[in-house]
Amino acid sequence: MPKPRRVQLLLLCSGLRSKLARRLLIDSPGGPGSGVKACQIRRHKYSCLTLENTFKCYELENGPPMDVELSREDAITMYTQMVEMRRFEGIADAEYKKRTIRGFCHLYNGQEAVATGMMQRLRKCDSVITAYRCHAWTYLMGVPLLDMMAELVGLKAGCSRGKGGSMHMYCDKFYGGNGIVGAQVPLGAGVALAHQYRRDGGVCVALYGDGAANQGQIFEAYNMAKLWCLPCIFVCENNHYGMGTRVDRASAMTEFYKRGQYMPGLWVDGNQVLAVRSATQFAVDYALEHGPIVMEMSTYRYVGHSMSDPGISYRSRDEVVKVRETRDPITSFRNQMLQLCLITEEELKKLDVEIRKHVDAECKKALIGKEVPLEELYADVYSKNLEPKIRAVSGYKFEHFGVADVCFGKPRKTHPNDMCDVPVGDAALLAKANAAKAKAEAKKKKQKEAEGGKKDGKKGDKSAKKGDPKDKAGGATKAEGKSDPKGKAGGGAKAEKKKPAKPADKKGPPPPPPPPAPKK
Repeated sequence: MPKPRRVQLLLLCSGLRSKLARRLLIDSPGGPGSGVKACQIRRHKYSCLTLENTFKCYELENGPPMDVELSREDAITMYTQMVEMRRFEGIADAEYKKRTIRGFCHLYNGQEAVATGMMQRLRKCDSVITAYRCHAWTYLMGVPLLDMMAELVGLKAGCSRGKGGSMHMYCDKFYGGNGIVGAQVPLGAGVALAHQYRRDGGVCVALYGDGAANQGQIFEAYNMAKLWCLPCIFVCENNHYGMGTRVDRASAMTEFYKRGQYMPGLWVDGNQVLAVRSATQFAVDYALEHGPIVMEMSTYRYVGHSMSDPGISYRSRDEVVKVRETRDPITSFRNQMLQLCLITEEELKKLDVEIRKHVDAECKKALIGKEVPLEELYADVYSKNLEPKIRAVSGYKFEHFGVADVCFGKPRKTHPNDMCDVPVGDAALLAKANAAKAKAEAKKKKQKEAEGGKKDGKKGDKSAKKGDPKDKAGGATKAEGKSDPKGKAGGGAKAEKKKPAKPADKKGPPPPPPPPAPKK
């Protein structure tokens, strides 16, 4: 039997972490190889434990703390969030196979510890931007499950009014959901610049995958962030497969936390939620004081790249099963909670049932919502109305309405400078177009008739007033000569006394034009 070793614990009295604390020395029966890393006083609902093999540092003197504290409340919160996300993604998978959800859909199964652990240490003033695998981040940043499922289905109640779908979800301080590989990273650097400019004390977390880690724009963002000392945390969610390509077949250097070169890096076991939480607190403090930092979260996705990818053509089923059995983030954390006596098995079973009922009910409500009206196709295009300048190019006439910010999709009349363009319905639009077309044709026909009569009258007057230019003595025109055949040289005077010819009848043919003037 190894000798008992003494373990120093911080016991928090009455749940107060910072004030009423006292230190005790107690005996722990295990040794270095016993696996006993924590002891817990249940009546205070707190536990202390030591993390192992969870961090690797690059260009850092000190890394995140290995000794962490965990309260019962925080443990239940993190467990609930991870199980809710896993359940939601399962429902999304089923609805996609029923063709209720269309388009692209990327699931987060297996990576829940990354989003959950990081959100435990991000503050309200911090911002997040990620790629297209964004469901978990959207939920943890504040979007309800109902709004997320409605967005996936394309309904009006969706967080993006049903127009964004799986890849384009947004909320306050969450900038998406971006469909272009790696494009969100420079945007994240810009958000960090905004935090720095406003001096609001916030940081921006810019997430990307191992498949995007070789994009040139990421290294450009690295350079600008370091040059300007931006409060930005670059996080590579390394799930080891970029679409169907294993990471070592696509990247010459697979240690992504060292890619910054002139920026420090931190490797984290992304399947351990407590390790992610501790590393995030370290990264936030570092970014606020020293500038950007690169983090690599080593995790694993159980499903394919998207719903069109079965996920087993480039890896074996045994590989996925092995990770599920040994490194699953939810199962691992569940076992930790039980070992630390933060919760009982009966309480966990009851909690699982409540989570399942809650997620199922929210998704069921979302599936019976209203579809997106056709008018939303033209809404939110311009902040100020630019359309009247180019309306004439279309044969249709539109009515302009403003879309209220608080009433999504409900049109209301506003000032012309603040209007968003929303067309009227198809039936009303067609009726108005036909009426306008008939009215325009009638008006055009009337104008042509009026213009034709005026031209005939003017030509008759000109033919009567103008004489023959060949008659130097001021003789009469051909028309006058025909009317007076006996007229000689003096006939011009007689012709001048005659009344001018009456204008030709509108219906008759126009008179012939006068002959051209002689050349001098």
